[in-house]
Amino acid sequence: MSIYSLVVHTKPENIESVTHALEAIEAVEVHGINEKGKIVVSLDHPDRDFCSDTIMSFHDIPGVLNSSLVYEYFEDDDADSNEAEESRQTITREVS
Repeated sequence: MSIYSLVVHTKPENIESVTHALEAIEAVEVHGINEKGKIVVSLDHPDRDFCSDTIMSFHDIPGVLNSSLVYEYFEDDDADSNEAEESRQTITREVS
């Protein structure tokens, strides 16, 4: 699981077009906008590489000046399954 929060910066005259472009991207949600050109967005997707590529694609949107990462949360979904597999292997060795 990967969750990111960012502030995307644009000029005030580009807020509407940039906001629409961001909202059209999979897993991106716009949470707030101010009149100075700051757009608060989140990105929630299980694939960390997808998130990284998506964040980088923000700079391809006409009117985006820059984006600033505010928050990142990552939890390896495979960690639980790996621990269970290691535990099972240990028990199997002890029984053998």
